[in-house]
Amino acid sequence: MKKSATIITTVAVALCIAVLIGVSIAAPVLAELFAEYRGIGETVKNAIMISYYICTVPALISLISLWRILYNIRREEPFLPQNASLMALVSLCCIAVALVCTVCGFYYMPMWFISAAMLFVFLIVRVVRGCFIAAMYIKEENSLTI
Repeated sequence: MKKSATIITTVAVALCIAVLIGVSIAAPVLAELFAEYRGIGETVKNAIMISYYICTVPALISLISLWRILYNIRREEPFLPQNASLMALVSLCCIAVALVCTVCGFYYMPMWFISAAMLFVFLIVRVVRGCFIAAMYIKEENSLTI
């Protein structure tokens, strides 16, 4: 991967972390505005808020994991067991968000779309992780070859 691409992606991850923190701070006000705009009740608003705050933890873990993967790629060491472990962590975070959004979907149905999207991201990350593991084995075999 080009150095410029990893730098741009690292900046994007840093911006996502900043946005996540900013929205977390402004979430009560944003939820109130959303509730007024959509005309939803207090129970639904609270369910959305609780779901959001629960989902920020796996989101932050995923972003930090992506940051560490990008750091390894910038060092020109993409096929490390650590990167595969970090991808597994990202996929588990996707499952966690999907479960939280599924439960919240009983209060606010559009959350089920987020749940479905997170399950799709889970599958993509697992496939990419499998490719990384296969590449690690190929790299190990090639380094043992004279």
